[in-house]
Amino acid sequence: MLKQRKSIVGLDIGSSSIKAVELTRDKYDFVITGYSQIEVHNEAARQEAIAELLRAARFRSKRVATAVSGKNVVFRYISMPEMPEDKLVQAVRLDADKYIPFAVEDVEIDAQKLALVQDGNNKNEMKVLLVAAKKSVVADHSRMLVELGLQPVAVGVDGFALGNAWELGDMVNPGIQDPGRTVALVDIGATKASINILRDNVSYFAREVPMGGQDLTNAIARRLGIEPAQAETMKRDPGAEVAVVQEAVAQVLEDLGNEINLSFDFFENQFDGEVQEVFLTGGTALLPFLEESFERIFEKRTKTWNPIEGLKVKADNVDVEALNQLAPQLAVAIGLAAAS
Repeated sequence: MLKQRKSIVGLDIGSSSIKAVELTRDKYDFVITGYSQIEVHNEAARQEAIAELLRAARFRSKRVATAVSGKNVVFRYISMPEMPEDKLVQAVRLDADKYIPFAVEDVEIDAQKLALVQDGNNKNEMKVLLVAAKKSVVADHSRMLVELGLQPVAVGVDGFALGNAWELGDMVNPGIQDPGRTVALVDIGATKASINILRDNVSYFAREVPMGGQDLTNAIARRLGIEPAQAETMKRDPGAEVAVVQEAVAQVLEDLGNEINLSFDFFENQFDGEVQEVFLTGGTALLPFLEESFERIFEKRTKTWNPIEGLKVKADNVDVEALNQLAPQLAVAIGLAAAS
Protein backbone atom coordinates (compact mmCIF):
# COMPACT_ATOMS: atom_id res chain seq x y z
CA MET A 1 0.00 0.00 0.00
CA LEU A 2 1.09 3.58 -0.57
CA LYS A 3 2.50 5.25 2.48
CA GLN A 4 2.37 8.90 3.44
CA ARG A 5 5.90 10.28 3.65
CA LYS A 6 7.27 13.73 3.04
CA SER A 7 9.84 13.32 0.25
CA ILE A 8 11.64 10.34 -1.23
CA VAL A 9 13.68 9.67 -4.36
CA GLY A 10 12.82 6.66 -6.50
CA LEU A 11 16.09 5.54 -8.13
CA ASP A 12 15.77 3.19 -11.11
CA ILE A 13 19.27 1.86 -11.84
CA GLY A 14 18.98 0.43 -15.32
CA SER A 15 21.70 -1.20 -17.39
CA SER A 16 21.85 1.66 -19.92
CA SER A 17 20.34 4.61 -18.06
CA ILE A 18 19.58 5.70 -14.51
CA LYS A 19 16.35 7.52 -13.71
CA ALA A 20 15.52 9.35 -10.49
CA VAL A 21 12.25 10.98 -9.47
CA GLU A 22 11.70 12.77 -6.18
CA LEU A 23 8.10 12.50 -5.02
CA THR A 24 6.75 14.68 -2.22
CA ARG A 25 3.46 14.21 -0.40
CA ASP A 26 1.96 17.69 0.00
CA LYS A 27 -1.27 17.51 1.98
CA TYR A 28 -3.55 15.62 -0.42
CA ASP A 29 -1.31 15.81 -3.48
CA PHE A 30 1.72 13.96 -4.78
CA VAL A 31 4.19 16.39 -6.32
CA ILE A 32 7.23 15.67 -8.46
CA THR A 33 9.81 17.95 -6.82
CA GLY A 34 12.87 16.61 -8.64
CA TYR A 35 13.82 14.62 -11.71
CA SER A 36 17.03 13.62 -13.42
CA GLN A 37 18.22 10.99 -15.86
CA ILE A 38 21.65 9.96 -17.09
CA GLU A 39 23.13 7.43 -19.50
CA VAL A 40 25.42 4.73 -18.09
CA HIS A 41 27.66 2.62 -20.31
CA ASN A 42 28.75 -0.18 -17.98
CA GLU A 43 28.22 -1.45 -14.46
CA ALA A 44 31.57 -0.12 -13.26
CA ALA A 45 30.48 3.42 -14.12
CA ARG A 46 27.19 3.31 -12.23
CA GLN A 47 28.30 4.83 -8.93
CA GLU A 48 29.92 7.83 -10.58
CA ALA A 49 26.92 8.22 -12.89
CA ILE A 50 24.58 8.31 -9.90
CA ALA A 51 26.82 10.89 -8.21
CA GLU A 52 26.66 13.04 -11.35
CA LEU A 53 22.90 12.61 -11.54
CA LEU A 54 22.52 13.74 -7.92
CA ARG A 55 24.66 16.81 -8.50
CA ALA A 56 22.43 17.83 -11.41
CA ALA A 57 19.11 17.05 -9.75
CA ARG A 58 19.22 19.17 -6.57
CA PHE A 59 16.91 16.81 -4.70
CA ARG A 60 15.63 18.03 -1.34
CA SER A 61 15.71 14.54 0.20
CA LYS A 62 18.54 12.05 0.82
CA ARG A 63 16.03 9.22 1.35
CA VAL A 64 16.15 6.79 -1.58
CA ALA A 65 14.24 3.70 -2.67
CA THR A 66 15.75 1.51 -5.35
CA ALA A 67 15.26 -1.96 -6.84
CA VAL A 68 17.12 -5.11 -7.85
CA SER A 69 16.35 -7.24 -10.86
CA GLY A 70 17.73 -9.83 -13.24
CA LYS A 71 19.14 -13.27 -12.49
CA ASN A 72 19.55 -12.50 -8.77
CA VAL A 73 15.77 -12.15 -8.30
CA VAL A 74 13.40 -15.13 -8.44
CA PHE A 75 9.60 -15.15 -8.76
CA ARG A 76 7.64 -18.29 -7.89
CA TYR A 77 3.91 -19.03 -7.74
CA ILE A 78 2.94 -21.51 -5.04
CA SER A 79 -0.17 -22.82 -3.28
CA MET A 80 -0.45 -22.79 0.50
CA PRO A 81 -3.12 -23.52 3.11
CA GLU A 82 -5.19 -20.49 4.06
CA MET A 83 -3.57 -18.47 6.87
CA PRO A 84 -3.42 -14.90 8.22
CA GLU A 85 -1.31 -12.63 6.04
CA ASP A 86 0.95 -11.69 8.96
CA LYS A 87 2.05 -15.35 9.12
CA LEU A 88 2.63 -15.70 5.40
CA VAL A 89 6.28 -14.69 4.99
CA GLN A 90 7.37 -16.86 7.91
CA ALA A 91 5.53 -19.86 6.48
CA VAL A 92 6.96 -19.30 3.01
CA ARG A 93 10.50 -19.05 4.37
CA LEU A 94 10.17 -22.46 6.04
CA ASP A 95 9.51 -24.13 2.68
CA ALA A 96 11.39 -21.75 0.42
CA ASP A 97 14.17 -24.22 -0.36
CA LYS A 98 11.62 -26.20 -2.39
CA TYR A 99 11.05 -23.32 -4.77
CA ILE A 100 14.22 -21.23 -5.18
CA PRO A 101 17.68 -22.11 -6.56
CA PHE A 102 19.54 -20.27 -3.78
CA ALA A 103 20.25 -21.19 -0.17
CA VAL A 104 17.45 -19.73 1.95
CA GLU A 105 19.92 -18.06 4.33
CA ASP A 106 21.42 -16.17 1.35
CA VAL A 107 18.23 -14.43 0.21
CA GLU A 108 15.73 -11.82 1.27
CA ILE A 109 12.21 -13.25 0.92
CA ASP A 110 8.85 -11.58 0.53
CA ALA A 111 5.45 -13.05 -0.29
CA GLN A 112 2.09 -11.73 -1.39
CA LYS A 113 -1.29 -13.43 -1.26
CA LEU A 114 -2.88 -13.35 -4.71
CA ALA A 115 -6.16 -15.20 -4.51
CA LEU A 116 -8.14 -17.67 -2.41
CA VAL A 117 -9.29 -20.80 -4.26
CA GLN A 118 -10.65 -24.24 -3.41
CA ASP A 119 -8.52 -27.34 -3.84
CA GLY A 120 -9.77 -30.76 -4.99
CA ASN A 121 -11.15 -31.46 -1.48
CA ASN A 122 -13.12 -28.20 -1.39
CA LYS A 123 -10.70 -26.73 1.14
CA ASN A 124 -9.53 -23.16 0.82
CA GLU A 125 -5.95 -22.60 -0.29
CA MET A 126 -4.05 -19.48 -1.21
CA LYS A 127 -2.25 -18.69 -4.43
CA VAL A 128 0.92 -16.95 -3.28
CA LEU A 129 3.66 -15.03 -5.07
CA LEU A 130 7.10 -15.64 -3.56
CA VAL A 131 9.92 -13.21 -4.38
CA ALA A 132 13.51 -13.90 -3.37
CA ALA A 133 16.53 -11.66 -3.93
CA LYS A 134 20.14 -12.38 -3.06
CA LYS A 135 21.14 -10.63 0.16
CA SER A 136 24.55 -9.81 -1.30
CA VAL A 137 22.99 -7.87 -4.18
CA VAL A 138 20.64 -5.98 -1.86
CA ALA A 139 23.58 -5.18 0.44
CA ASP A 140 25.74 -3.99 -2.47
CA HIS A 141 22.99 -1.63 -3.62
CA SER A 142 22.52 -0.24 -0.13
CA ARG A 143 26.26 0.17 0.46
CA MET A 144 26.72 2.07 -2.80
CA LEU A 145 23.95 4.50 -1.89
CA VAL A 146 25.36 5.08 1.60
CA GLU A 147 28.78 5.81 0.07
CA LEU A 148 27.06 8.47 -2.05
CA GLY A 149 25.68 10.15 1.06
CA LEU A 150 22.17 8.80 0.61
CA GLN A 151 19.82 7.05 3.02
CA PRO A 152 18.46 3.83 1.46
CA VAL A 153 15.02 3.16 2.91
CA ALA A 154 13.83 0.34 0.64
CA VAL A 155 15.14 -2.08 -1.97
CA GLY A 156 12.32 -3.56 -4.03
CA VAL A 157 11.88 -5.24 -7.42
CA ASP A 158 10.99 -3.55 -10.70
CA GLY A 159 7.78 -5.49 -11.32
CA PHE A 160 6.20 -4.48 -8.03
CA ALA A 161 7.32 -0.87 -8.54
CA LEU A 162 5.22 -0.87 -11.73
CA GLY A 163 2.21 -1.94 -9.65
CA ASN A 164 2.84 0.83 -7.13
CA ALA A 165 2.99 3.43 -9.90
CA TRP A 166 -0.29 2.09 -11.28
CA GLU A 167 -1.90 2.32 -7.84
CA LEU A 168 -0.67 5.90 -7.50
CA GLY A 169 -2.19 6.71 -10.88
CA ASP A 170 -5.52 5.32 -9.68
CA MET A 171 -5.30 7.53 -6.60
CA VAL A 172 -4.56 10.79 -8.44
CA ASN A 173 -6.90 10.03 -11.36
CA PRO A 174 -9.99 8.59 -9.62
CA GLY A 175 -12.47 6.95 -11.94
CA ILE A 176 -10.12 6.48 -14.89
CA GLN A 177 -9.39 2.82 -14.16
CA ASP A 178 -12.37 0.49 -14.45
CA PRO A 179 -13.08 -1.65 -11.35
CA GLY A 180 -12.48 -5.34 -11.95
CA ARG A 181 -10.48 -4.74 -15.10
CA THR A 182 -7.34 -6.84 -15.55
CA VAL A 183 -4.36 -4.98 -16.99
CA ALA A 184 -0.79 -5.95 -17.82
CA LEU A 185 2.01 -3.47 -17.21
CA VAL A 186 5.04 -4.21 -19.41
CA ASP A 187 8.21 -2.21 -18.86
CA ILE A 188 10.84 -2.83 -21.57
CA GLY A 189 14.31 -1.71 -20.63
CA ALA A 190 17.66 -2.30 -22.31
CA THR A 191 18.21 -5.91 -21.25
CA LYS A 192 14.90 -7.14 -19.83
CA ALA A 193 11.14 -6.70 -19.81
CA SER A 194 9.32 -6.56 -16.46
CA ILE A 195 5.70 -7.71 -16.42
CA ASN A 196 3.06 -7.15 -13.75
CA ILE A 197 -0.55 -8.23 -14.19
CA LEU A 198 -3.04 -6.55 -11.87
CA ARG A 199 -6.72 -6.67 -11.09
CA ASP A 200 -8.15 -3.94 -8.84
CA ASN A 201 -4.60 -2.80 -7.96
CA VAL A 202 -3.64 -6.27 -6.73
CA SER A 203 -0.69 -7.98 -8.41
CA TYR A 204 -1.54 -11.47 -9.65
CA PHE A 205 1.53 -12.16 -11.72
CA ALA A 206 5.05 -10.72 -12.01
CA ARG A 207 7.91 -11.90 -14.16
CA GLU A 208 11.04 -10.72 -15.95
CA VAL A 209 11.89 -11.67 -19.54
CA PRO A 210 15.61 -11.39 -20.46
CA MET A 211 15.02 -9.46 -23.69
CA GLY A 212 14.94 -5.73 -24.30
CA GLY A 213 16.08 -2.71 -26.23
CA GLN A 214 19.64 -3.95 -26.73
CA ASP A 215 18.30 -6.88 -28.71
CA LEU A 216 16.54 -4.40 -31.02
CA THR A 217 19.73 -2.34 -31.37
CA ASN A 218 21.74 -5.46 -32.26
CA ALA A 219 19.14 -6.47 -34.84
CA ILE A 220 19.38 -3.06 -36.51
CA ALA A 221 23.19 -3.22 -36.51
CA ARG A 222 23.18 -6.70 -38.08
CA ARG A 223 20.57 -5.95 -40.72
CA LEU A 224 22.11 -2.64 -41.83
CA GLY A 225 25.77 -3.53 -41.28
CA ILE A 226 26.42 -0.58 -38.96
CA GLU A 227 28.04 -0.13 -35.56
CA PRO A 228 25.87 -0.67 -32.43
CA ALA A 229 26.25 2.98 -31.38
CA GLN A 230 24.91 4.12 -34.75
CA ALA A 231 22.11 1.55 -34.56
CA GLU A 232 21.15 2.79 -31.08
CA THR A 233 20.91 6.37 -32.39
CA MET A 234 18.77 5.22 -35.30
CA LYS A 235 16.49 3.21 -32.98
CA ARG A 236 15.92 6.20 -30.70
CA ASP A 237 15.20 8.59 -33.57
CA PRO A 238 14.46 6.71 -36.79
CA GLY A 239 13.11 9.81 -38.53
CA ALA A 240 12.52 9.09 -42.21
CA GLU A 241 14.04 5.61 -41.75
CA VAL A 242 11.23 4.36 -39.52
CA ALA A 243 10.14 1.71 -42.04
CA VAL A 244 13.72 0.41 -42.31
CA VAL A 245 14.07 0.20 -38.52
CA GLN A 246 10.68 -1.49 -38.17
CA GLU A 247 11.64 -4.16 -40.68
CA ALA A 248 15.03 -4.71 -39.00
CA VAL A 249 13.52 -5.34 -35.56
CA ALA A 250 10.36 -7.16 -36.66
CA GLN A 251 11.53 -10.67 -35.70
CA VAL A 252 12.92 -9.57 -32.32
CA LEU A 253 9.65 -7.84 -31.49
CA GLU A 254 7.76 -10.96 -32.55
CA ASP A 255 9.93 -13.12 -30.26
CA LEU A 256 9.60 -10.70 -27.34
CA GLY A 257 5.86 -10.33 -27.83
CA ASN A 258 5.38 -14.10 -27.93
CA GLU A 259 7.40 -14.50 -24.73
CA ILE A 260 5.24 -11.87 -23.00
CA ASN A 261 2.15 -13.65 -24.33
CA LEU A 262 3.26 -16.79 -22.48
CA SER A 263 2.94 -14.81 -19.24
CA PHE A 264 -0.57 -13.78 -20.19
CA ASP A 265 -1.44 -17.42 -20.92
CA PHE A 266 -0.05 -18.55 -17.56
CA PHE A 267 -2.09 -15.93 -15.71
CA GLU A 268 -5.26 -16.74 -17.60
CA ASN A 269 -4.90 -20.47 -16.92
CA GLN A 270 -4.11 -20.01 -13.23
CA PHE A 271 -6.61 -17.34 -12.30
CA ASP A 272 -9.55 -17.85 -14.63
CA GLY A 273 -9.41 -14.36 -16.06
CA GLU A 274 -8.28 -12.53 -19.17
CA VAL A 275 -5.79 -9.72 -19.59
CA GLN A 276 -7.94 -7.03 -21.17
CA GLU A 277 -5.47 -4.22 -21.73
CA VAL A 278 -1.68 -3.83 -21.97
CA PHE A 279 0.24 -0.71 -20.92
CA LEU A 280 3.79 -0.24 -22.19
CA THR A 281 6.58 1.63 -20.42
CA GLY A 282 10.37 1.77 -20.53
CA GLY A 283 12.76 3.26 -23.08
CA THR A 284 11.64 0.85 -25.79
CA ALA A 285 8.05 2.07 -25.36
CA LEU A 286 9.16 5.24 -27.17
CA LEU A 287 9.47 3.31 -30.45
CA PRO A 288 6.84 4.86 -32.74
CA PHE A 289 5.56 1.49 -34.00
CA LEU A 290 5.70 -0.55 -30.76
CA GLU A 291 2.03 -0.14 -29.83
CA GLU A 292 0.71 -1.38 -33.16
CA SER A 293 3.24 -4.24 -33.33
CA PHE A 294 2.38 -5.56 -29.87
CA GLU A 295 -1.36 -5.00 -30.30
CA ARG A 296 -1.20 -7.29 -33.32
CA ILE A 297 0.79 -9.95 -31.41
CA PHE A 298 -1.23 -9.77 -28.19
CA GLU A 299 -4.62 -9.27 -29.87
CA LYS A 300 -5.40 -6.97 -26.95
CA ARG A 301 -5.74 -3.22 -26.66
CA THR A 302 -2.18 -1.96 -26.18
CA LYS A 303 -0.97 1.57 -25.49
CA THR A 304 1.91 3.53 -24.02
CA TRP A 305 1.40 4.43 -20.37
CA ASN A 306 2.25 7.84 -18.93
CA PRO A 307 2.91 7.18 -15.20
CA ILE A 308 3.17 10.88 -14.29
CA GLU A 309 -0.32 11.74 -15.53
CA GLY A 310 -2.24 13.55 -12.78
CA LEU A 311 0.85 14.29 -10.69
CA LYS A 312 1.72 17.89 -9.97
CA VAL A 313 5.19 19.12 -10.88
CA LYS A 314 7.34 21.72 -9.09
CA ALA A 315 8.39 23.44 -12.28
CA ASP A 316 11.12 25.64 -10.78
CA ASN A 317 13.23 22.55 -9.97
CA VAL A 318 12.27 20.21 -12.82
CA ASP A 319 12.92 20.24 -16.56
CA VAL A 320 9.24 19.83 -17.40
CA GLU A 321 9.81 19.41 -21.13
CA ALA A 322 12.25 16.52 -20.60
CA LEU A 323 10.03 15.02 -17.91
CA ASN A 324 7.01 14.91 -20.22
CA GLN A 325 8.99 13.71 -23.23
CA LEU A 326 10.55 10.80 -21.35
CA ALA A 327 7.66 10.05 -18.97
CA PRO A 328 7.10 6.46 -20.21
CA GLN A 329 10.59 5.60 -18.92
CA LEU A 330 9.78 6.67 -15.36
CA ALA A 331 7.23 4.12 -14.12
CA VAL A 332 9.70 2.13 -12.02
CA ALA A 333 11.21 5.26 -10.42
CA ILE A 334 7.73 6.67 -9.68
CA GLY A 335 6.58 3.38 -8.19
CA LEU A 336 9.66 3.06 -5.96
CA ALA A 337 9.13 6.56 -4.58
CA ALA A 338 5.38 6.08 -4.15
CA ALA A 339 5.59 2.94 -2.01
CA SER A 340 8.42 3.85 0.35
